[in-house]
Amino acid sequence: MNPLSEKLKNLRKGKGISQEKLAKYLGVTFQAVSKWENGTTMPDIMLLPEIARFFGITVDELLCVEKYDENRLFSEYEAKACSLYRDGNRREVLEIWQEAYKKLPNDIRVKEMLMSAYYDTDKRKYQKEIIELGTEIYYSDGDIYYKNQALEEVAVTYAECGNSSLADDWASKASSIMHCQEKLSSQIDSGTALLQDVRFYTFWAFRNLFYMVVKLVSDGVLKKEQCYDTLETAARLFEELYKEDDAGFETLRQMFNLHSLAAEYARDEAVAQYHLERACELAIKSSKVSAHQLNLPLLYGWDIDGAPENSKSVIRFMRSDLENCNAYDEYRKCGWFKNIADRLASLS
Repeated sequence: MNPLSEKLKNLRKGKGISQEKLAKYLGVTFQAVSKWENGTTMPDIMLLPEIARFFGITVDELLCVEKYDENRLFSEYEAKACSLYRDGNRREVLEIWQEAYKKLPNDIRVKEMLMSAYYDTDKRKYQKEIIELGTEIYYSDGDIYYKNQALEEVAVTYAECGNSSLADDWASKASSIMHCQEKLSSQIDSGTALLQDVRFYTFWAFRNLFYMVVKLVSDGVLKKEQCYDTLETAARLFEELYKEDDAGFETLRQMFNLHSLAAEYARDEAVAQYHLERACELAIKSSKVSAHQLNLPLLYGWDIDGAPENSKSVIRFMRSDLENCNAYDEYRKCGWFKNIADRLASLS
């Protein structure tokens, strides 16, 4: 259905009038009005002012010109920001959405993107901006997705800035995992919709698991051996789901990080070697991944993006990590360690 068809139908139903009444006013048949609303045909251009006058709006509003321009402009900003984000250019992403906000100050999508850009750049520095935008989004009449995104980022920002009371207050507004939308949808959907529910839930559950594991390890609550066991278990779960490392760039980077961190907490040299060699393999694969759909259990049909323009960022990160991480000092003279370093150097 084209925008005019949908707009016309909504306007007519909103006023509670029949197709016959509108047709009579315009001097056309009700079949003509029906075809307009179904998108089969379009009104004669000479009728547009009369239709707009009947509903008390402008022709631009009738044709959704402003909304079309907003969507086009948002898509342009989104494409630019997405490319920069995947290359790790957080500051440039923030500047993109700051510019977009000046032009589209009432677009909830822009507000959410700007809030997230502040969040990803520096939660502490931009605490005020994140909380103001997040609060505005949460108490708006916008889609539940934007409300939940705002809720999460406001809660975490308060926590990062030491206000645990307000962080807890915002976190309490969220629904539990047992009652989340995707879980409930999977109970009532079937066929293609059910498949979509499952793959969406699976992807995001694993992505969130990664961040939970990293935070748990960095929090200092676990002993060294517990840190290793946690990282190694998470790595095995990812590898069981993403068989043969069939995953997108971001997921491969997460798998790389799990193995890289596991190497730092390794019990002995052999274990450290395994994880660093595996991390090296994942770093190289991340630079070569191409866009495609997954054909994996629980992820059938999930779309993944190819490597970004800065495709060797993980390789360069690992090379730097090998050079600077104190946890590897005892391995630097080992042949296997030098082989990994040389391999990364030749590729970066």
